[in-house]
Amino acid sequence: MLPYLVYSVLEAISNAVYTTVTTIWSIEQALINLMMSTFLFVLGIACHPIMVIPTMLGGYYILRNCWYHRAKNPKGDSFLGGDGGVMAGARQVPRIPSYRTFTEQ
Repeated sequence: MLPYLVYSVLEAISNAVYTTVTTIWSIEQALINLMMSTFLFVLGIACHPIMVIPTMLGGYYILRNCWYHRAKNPKGDSFLGGDGGVMAGARQVPRIPSYRTFTEQ
């Protein structure tokens, strides 16, 4: 009687594990199929012959704006002089006051 009980418990555990794994695997496969079909649908819309020209124009517009924005705003390294010193127009006083000014008030 005891071996049959042990066998039944092990069989139930095995079936539960198998069912759980197959359910998770099925959900994973369904999500992968959904992602692939969604990607292919969007790719088909974006690569449609009617959409190629607006896509190229939009990419050109974005790249041109990024390039213009970077050329217009110099980086922090250009504020330093050739010898590594700070240029004449830069502020020498820190924006945040020191700790002592907070305690004296």
